Amino acid sequence: MLDHIRQSYLNTSPSKDPVEEVKKKLPQPIVQQYIEKTRLKHAAVMIGITQSENNELRVLLTKRTSHLKHHAGEISLPGGSFDHDQDQDITMTALREAEEEIGLGREESELIGYVSPQVSLGTGFIVTPIVSLIPKDFHPTLNKNEVEEIFEVPISFLLDRNSLQNERRIYDQIEWTVYSYNYLDYMIWGLTAQILRKFTGFIDFDDEKTA
Repeated sequence: MLDHIRQSYLNTSPSKDPVEEVKKKLPQPIVQQYIEKTRLKHAAVMIGITQSENNELRVLLTKRTSHLKHHAGEISLPGGSFDHDQDQDITMTALREAEEEIGLGREESELIGYVSPQVSLGTGFIVTPIVSLIPKDFHPTLNKNEVEEIFEVPISFLLDRNSLQNERRIYDQIEWTVYSYNYLDYMIWGLTAQILRKFTGFIDFDDEKTA
């Protein structure tokens, strides 16, 4: 499966204009009522792929601490806001945040590719997900100010269409589709679920990609 993932993301790159890219894909009511009225802030997350002893592929996720300003206590991918003083580009944002949150050195992971940018509902962020392979000998170090827990979800679970749930919700008089996965005792929903849905949907098993 790792070869499939590498091949699927081989020629991907970060968007030159994430806002314009999402405007082309989202329904017009959302573009007009939310995107065009919001000054979106840039951010990045890392879809970190790990390998078990029997080479099962998993995605590393975190549970955020309860006192954070945004998405407290929720399940997320390592990541955060673009910092003009520290980050040369959006890829560096994801690498820096992974180092700060889980202790993954910026040179430790292997960059595989990029998922198309996604909008974070209600927080005003436009997020670029990067896909990276985490080495087998990596031992995470939690930043207790931001991360309460780290766990992993098998990619096979995420690929199973029966694992993904969706519902329609109204936020600020705008109707959105909200996705979720229930894995063990963890509820993975919202932006994180949307990013994982996009990530697995782009893995090319049949020479057809669904971006």
